[in-house]
Amino acid sequence: MNARWIHGFVGLSLVLLSGAAAQLAFAYHDDAQSAKEVEAGVKAALAKLTPADRALAEAQRWCPVMPDDRLGAMDQPIKIMLDGKPVFLCCEECEKDARADAKATLAKVEKLKKVNAAMAKLAPADRQLAEAQRYCAVQNKNELGSMGTPIKVMVEGQPAFLCCASCKKSAVANSKATLDNVKKLKAEHGPGHEHDHGDHK
Repeated sequence: MNARWIHGFVGLSLVLLSGAAAQLAFAYHDDAQSAKEVEAGVKAALAKLTPADRALAEAQRWCPVMPDDRLGAMDQPIKIMLDGKPVFLCCEECEKDARADAKATLAKVEKLKKVNAAMAKLAPADRQLAEAQRYCAVQNKNELGSMGTPIKVMVEGQPAFLCCASCKKSAVANSKATLDNVKKLKAEHGPGHEHDHGDHK
């Protein structure tokens, strides 16, 4: 194996690596831009509420009927009262389902508040990434924040969020599966994905 061949191989490897890095940078830029646009819209919509209602909506953060929808992402949230307690919804179409089982809706609201409080302990940039992922990269049925502050790990240079520290070993050992899960979860729950409000479940 001569020196010229080795030099060429190394050069090609660097080009491929730089290309992968560029793709990763573009992906992060797109995620950040999408999150920034969502946040701007949410801020403007929540500003239409009274200060007291805005504080309640911010504590809830998500719609209990369409849990992937941020309150304010579809303009001013809808406020209803269930058993004397205020509940905020992403849109009017959610009201029928919210009232159909008031007890279940109120339980979901309490869970959303708990998750929101746990997510708030993350740094702002990490919180945006975690909320775009929404579920654990290993135990992808476990919602991030439902078991306390999510755990951040770097897998092949990319951030992945986990529901708890117990998932860390598996996340690192099975890096491809972890990153595939993160990509899938962001596509399903991240900013800009499709919402179907015509078929509430």
